[in-house]
Amino acid sequence: MGSGKYSALSGAVSREQAINNIAANLANVNTTGFKKDRLSFAAILQSTQQTEKATGINHTRVQTTETDFSQGGLRTTGRPMDVAIDGAGFFKIMKDNTTLYTRSGSFVLDSNGLVKTADGYTVIGNDDAPLQLDTTTGKDIAIGESGEIAVNGTLSGNRLVVFNVPDPKALVKLNGNLYRLDTGEGQPMQEYRVVQGCLETSNVNMMEEMTS
Repeated sequence: MGSGKYSALSGAVSREQAINNIAANLANVNTTGFKKDRLSFAAILQSTQQTEKATGINHTRVQTTETDFSQGGLRTTGRPMDVAIDGAGFFKIMKDNTTLYTRSGSFVLDSNGLVKTADGYTVIGNDDAPLQLDTTTGKDIAIGESGEIAVNGTLSGNRLVVFNVPDPKALVKLNGNLYRLDTGEGQPMQEYRVVQGCLETSNVNMMEEMTS
């Protein structure tokens, strides 16, 4: 097979990967806290190889797939257990001794007062402990911008904590809006802003993806 055919094949494979990435982004355009992925391409052959072995014909491949962690919009829901992060950071969640991170703050309270995600993951609060509220006297919950939580007008002593991941590139995307950190561990941020009654939307721009 001539080098020109190899070049066409490599280009077709790279384009197929790009289309699959666009499709995945579009499929999650309505996923709370979703962060889009971007591909970067590179030439397979070095310049001397292109000149001497491939008569100047380029062969391409997908070099990296990187997640764009730019802020999504804030959508008002009015639900007291919906919380959006305005700025950097992640919520830390756990299930079956598995630690994950997410930007989705769509939370619920279980019968024991534990704050959980819709998928049943336990939200981690201050002191790296499960976030649990005493709601025996009522469920009027107010979450301040710095994460402090009041129940029926009384501060509970618990906080909704936002965690910093020093190198977001180390996060492994599992599906939708969940991430695993294989090396190191997220640390509680000292300053952050959360907004009660809102959720962060996906940062996917539908028109941009369709154009691509």
